[in-house]
Amino acid sequence: LSRGVLCFPLSLFPLPPFNHSLPSSQGVQSTTMTIEDARNMALLFFIDHLVQKNGRRTIHDLSCQFGARGFTEEMREAVGTTQEGLTEFLQSFPSLFTVDGDQVIYTCYDDMSDDSNPILQGGSRNRDYEREAVQFFVNKLTKFGPELQIKSLLGHRSQAAPEVRLVSGRHLKDFCEFLASQHDDFVVEGDRVRLKNMPEPSEEAIEMDDEGRPLAGVKAKQAAVEYLKSVLEQNEDQPIPLDAFYVRFCERFSHVIRQDVATNPKELLQFLKLNRQIFFIRSNKVSLVKNRPPEYGSENGSDDGSSENNNNALFPLDQNALSRIHFVKALKPAQELVDRLVAEVLASDKKAVGFDLKTVQAGEDVFLSLAVVSTTTQIGVFDLASSDVILLESGLRRIAESEQIIKVMHDARRVSTILAHRYALHLRSVFDTQVAHAILQHDKFGKPLHETRPISFINLQRVYYPQSIMMSDVTPRKLSMAPNWGVRPITDEVLLTVVEESHCLIGALHQQLSNLIPVHLRGLFEDKCLEALLASPSRPPPMATPGGLLASSYRPPSANGRRSQLSANAPVFIPAAVQQPKKQTREIACQTFSTGDIRVLDVYYD
Repeated sequence: LSRGVLCFPLSLFPLPPFNHSLPSSQGVQSTTMTIEDARNMALLFFIDHLVQKNGRRTIHDLSCQFGARGFTEEMREAVGTTQEGLTEFLQSFPSLFTVDGDQVIYTCYDDMSDDSNPILQGGSRNRDYEREAVQFFVNKLTKFGPELQIKSLLGHRSQAAPEVRLVSGRHLKDFCEFLASQHDDFVVEGDRVRLKNMPEPSEEAIEMDDEGRPLAGVKAKQAAVEYLKSVLEQNEDQPIPLDAFYVRFCERFSHVIRQDVATNPKELLQFLKLNRQIFFIRSNKVSLVKNRPPEYGSENGSDDGSSENNNNALFPLDQNALSRIHFVKALKPAQELVDRLVAEVLASDKKAVGFDLKTVQAGEDVFLSLAVVSTTTQIGVFDLASSDVILLESGLRRIAESEQIIKVMHDARRVSTILAHRYALHLRSVFDTQVAHAILQHDKFGKPLHETRPISFINLQRVYYPQSIMMSDVTPRKLSMAPNWGVRPITDEVLLTVVEESHCLIGALHQQLSNLIPVHLRGLFEDKCLEALLASPSRPPPMATPGGLLASSYRPPSANGRRSQLSANAPVFIPAAVQQPKKQTREIACQTFSTGDIRVLDVYYD
């Protein structure tokens, strides 16, 4: 075999006797000898494979060995070239193999010991593959960590030995369970893993704020910038490699502070890019910027879009900003909040608001969960999961369809179809930052608009206004996570994440991008914003169902012209155009939420 010569005591298994007679005529008898030898070699091959794999494999796995190195064409012909032929071959040796369904068990595996079997005396069974796997991932975290996303660490597993890949789990869920079970070496927190025994600075080196508490949030980021800048000033003539730079960073700040800044070299690189007016990165080496580049607004002769001017209208998103955020779940408080927001916007010089809709995807359907409206002084968050009435009757429709109030949004196309088809609500007067980015890419690189890649909001911040990330308490962990906007109740920490996008849109990005768009392309920008608001014709409006979104959204006007507040038990009027067809009998297996056969009566949150 490929691993050398295997020796088995004949007492372990009976082999068909070889025919050593050599007749004068070589024809048929020589062919019989070759097939017999091939059968014996294939038998030893599968025994060796089962011993290495703890004595149990599937028929499919054994059949995959047909293409292994050392498994010759004669051996394949001897055992059969299909899984059925292999099954019959193994069943012909009942004293060696037990075939149970698609599982093949080597019956002599439990009776084998290191003293009695030469195959085990080489020490292969004495290897602790679990310990090897732990050491492999510890080395990877030491090199690329000491903290990484679990899926990132899983990507390094392809470099490990097959035994390490097998013992650490085949899928992400199994891999998470493996890491969590090794509590002496790893600490698993959500979708991240870090080394338990990673180096930490001394207690004297831990930074404290004015109140004697460890630094956190914006203060931690500011302290990190100052320290990293001082390190580079001491080595001004020589750029520092990023890995060595991160080691210096870890020697100064504890893991609690690093969680707010960077938990691995890759995140440190992203953090340095947020402060590109200070740090210069080339070839994975860091140095100080000697000649600071001009601000974005000054590139076209205007400095109205500079970050310094935008900061005056921006309040930082930290715990102190919670008093400016108003979260409503009922109709009457929502109406009062909308009235205050509209009054503030109409009284201001720039009649614009940050407008954001958070969605939840269930299968192929997308539903609205939260609506966020931001001004320069306050933010309104509306819970749409409890009732569609808040969107249609609180005044949010008035803001969304107003020609006078500019809605600053990112990727309006994402929600315009939902609003048009499901709520008969059509957005107007929208400043779409996704379209603005495409226009700027078209102007700078000459790319056709249909070839420009869409940009995520976090990358939009990094490109055009990285200071907004520096001024908020958002951590690298939050930046890498895809939040579930359907989770209730909403905590203060989640609430700050909810308002991040709309707050940044109205606070900085609107003015920044507006100043960057050249005058000769403003007409094209407005046309593309209008095009993004058109409902997609490829997705027809969903059929209304009793208790469904369309049915519960429609409220007939009362006699005095105002919409009546219907109780939960009152009949709901459904327009004739969307009346339900007659009931049909269907199998229970095809009844789903999407077909309307199963209806949600109420949603409860623990």
